[in-house]
Amino acid sequence: MDKFSVGGKVITKENKPAESYSVLAYDKDPILNPDDFLGQSLIDSKGLFKIDFDRSQFAGFLEPLEGTPDVYLKIKDEQGKKQVLMTKETKTKKEIDYHIKIADHTPNPNAPDIYAGNVQRLLNMLNEVRDIIGIETQINIDLLKNQDLPQEIRNRLEKFANGEDERRRNFEHVLVILSSFIDAHLEELKIGTIGYDGPQVPRQPRREQYNQEITWPRQEAFKWV
Repeated sequence: MDKFSVGGKVITKENKPAESYSVLAYDKDPILNPDDFLGQSLIDSKGLFKIDFDRSQFAGFLEPLEGTPDVYLKIKDEQGKKQVLMTKETKTKKEIDYHIKIADHTPNPNAPDIYAGNVQRLLNMLNEVRDIIGIETQINIDLLKNQDLPQEIRNRLEKFANGEDERRRNFEHVLVILSSFIDAHLEELKIGTIGYDGPQVPRQPRREQYNQEITWPRQEAFKWV
């Protein structure tokens, strides 16, 4: 019989162990099949919990379609009445290790958009680079007025100063291309998103509700060597 395990650590918003909170584990099932209850655990004085279960607790009559369970957790307060957090679903290969912080977060739909103006800021930085090109060229021209410069250095400065127009044209072409691309694509995507195995903060963390959780699914149960 295949055996599975979920466990980890839960802390409060004060970064203290969530002692005596309850953790209940479920397997997410299709809409016509109620979610399977996999077990529960009380969080100990160190903030740790563990729930072990086997295939018989979630397979049922859909066993050929089950594969491994899609686990999510519900965490309830010390009285076991109020649900304070529910995790996202995670495919269980053998074991899942959770690190969870229960945050007292109240979304504010009117919070300022922290990404507003990103595109314009990017274009402004590019324009500053263009200005630096002109400043550097002027510095080289001023240096050329020094008659005591060695000829080799003078030749390099003259070559750089004479190439300013070409550099500026090339930069203007790049700026136009980037500006068009940003306007057409990146602005729509809000400069894109980055995924990683860590706390998934939403695009607007002040406006949206989210849980602070990290999950590490493993193929085999963890053992100290």
